Amino acid sequence: MQQPSGDSLPTFRISTDSMTGPDALTAFGQSVQDVFSLTCLGDPECYRLDVAAWHLGTIMVGWFRSSALAFDRDAALAAASGLDHLLVQLYVGGGFTGSAADRSVTVRAGDIVIFDLIHGLRTRASDFSNISVLVPRAFFAPTLQDISRLHGLVLPADNPLAAMLGSYMTSLVDRLPSLGVADGQLAARSTVALVTTMLAGQAPGLPPVMGITPSPFQRVSREIDRRLGDARLDPASLACDLAMSRATLYRTFQPVGGIADHIRRRRLAVAAIALSDPGNRRRKVGEIALDCGFATESAFGRAFKKAFGISPGKARQRSLDFWYAPDARDHGDASLDFARWMRMLHS
Repeated sequence: MQQPSGDSLPTFRISTDSMTGPDALTAFGQSVQDVFSLTCLGDPECYRLDVAAWHLGTIMVGWFRSSALAFDRDAALAAASGLDHLLVQLYVGGGFTGSAADRSVTVRAGDIVIFDLIHGLRTRASDFSNISVLVPRAFFAPTLQDISRLHGLVLPADNPLAAMLGSYMTSLVDRLPSLGVADGQLAARSTVALVTTMLAGQAPGLPPVMGITPSPFQRVSREIDRRLGDARLDPASLACDLAMSRATLYRTFQPVGGIADHIRRRRLAVAAIALSDPGNRRRKVGEIALDCGFATESAFGRAFKKAFGISPGKARQRSLDFWYAPDARDHGDASLDFARWMRMLHS
């Protein structure tokens, strides 16, 4: 990790020009351990890697060139990592096949793919180069109704908007090494505005938010988040509080699996993020469960394990092991510092 010198942006680099293939693979795996687990698909001794990444305060941007890899993000990792971000990737060269939750995904050179890191994914990439932008979820809320609809979405290279966004991402990476902190923050705001606006019109099944008047979906979603800790929150009380018929409520949320499923997913997502927050390490699991609207700790534990394949206690311990490992105290490992930067990224 290159800490900022004077007015330069914090920068992270790994390259097999300066270390062996196995060492680079280990360093890369540590740096992205909150996002994926990595498996080299060739001989590790022949593995090649070049990474450059920049922290712009509210987003992170990286350029990657790598030999073939498998990327896996299972439900347990999604729960333990506490990342509430979207990953937007332009594949400059190579590509991959795989799945994002229940969506099959194939990406080729020139395509842009989006992953919602609340969910799992599994991909197998050939030798590749890509540009990646990590954006906190909160930035998407003003322009997109159901952000999870973006998970696994591919914008093909022949899509004019994908070509425009790809050109911008390429230009951004070319110029980041010469930007100071103030210009980097301006670049971050510009990038967020462009990415969120362009992607809002691409999500399948739901229209983007138009104007300043919230849609029915937005109104209900905001009320759900406001009342998430209320164990009495249910479709009937929502319909009553929002002066909306139950039929309209059910119809509005039918494209995303139904209103009850949406409430459950939001509670579990917020609980997973809270469990991974080191600031909550002294809070009891049951307290977090109640704050997220679960009637009992045991009901929360069953729902959490069903969703993520891991108990709430184990998810919390994995996160604490990451934050309070010896390396976290002396900051001796740049790859772990990079991973912590991702966790601290916020809007």
